[in-house]
Amino acid sequence: MKGYIQGQTIILLERLPENIKEGDQVDIAITPIPQENYPFPTFELAVKDEYINREKIYEPEQNIL
Repeated sequence: MKGYIQGQTIILLERLPENIKEGDQVDIAITPIPQENYPFPTFELAVKDEYINREKIYEPEQNIL
């Protein structure tokens, strides 16, 4: 079963089997999945808050006359 960790909570990506009910005790084994290493340099993409500003995207109306 796969999932991811968010804070101190494990978020499951699949439904629990139907034979497991609320209150049942289970054993959990956590195995980290190794991140893939690429043969070339990579970086995280992000958008700066200043570029989301409408005035930065669209020029203010200009008086052409």
